[in-house]
Amino acid sequence: MKQERTIIVIAIVVAAIVSAIYFYGGQKSSDENKSQWIISGPFAIDKSKYKLGENIFLSVHGLKPNEIGKIIIVRPDGVEWTTIPFNGTLKSDFNYYFKPDTSAVLKIYEPKDLVGSWKVIFQGLTYEPLSFEIINEFIPGGEAEIRQIPRPNETKTVGPMQQ
Repeated sequence: MKQERTIIVIAIVVAAIVSAIYFYGGQKSSDENKSQWIISGPFAIDKSKYKLGENIFLSVHGLKPNEIGKIIIVRPDGVEWTTIPFNGTLKSDFNYYFKPDTSAVLKIYEPKDLVGSWKVIFQGLTYEPLSFEIINEFIPGGEAEIRQIPRPNETKTVGPMQQ
């Protein structure tokens, strides 16, 4: 009888420890997935690091009527990705999201060309630029969406070369 009680107490303690580890371990993972907003004036991006295939979320809240300009998103190679005009008189709040991808037009031929430190610059205002990084890791399913595309004038050998 005493031995049975000891086994029951040990089982309860082990179950409590396993539950605590599961709960707090899950809590940590949940906290890691939360956004860490990077802010400069009325402009913010939802985190500082992204994987290939992830959407980058830009939020603008509280533009003043005299704040007019352009948001310029710059790739790691220093080339402009896109420009987003803004005018606080017309709209003080808006959201914008984008997903960097390979593009012949933008001369981005391989997913690795997207990897590195990007900048968000506010032309016409004195707010500090925002920075984020795209790391060389895909989100699940991202490999199917973001693929290498052929470079212009790229020739592929089909068979043995003839002389």
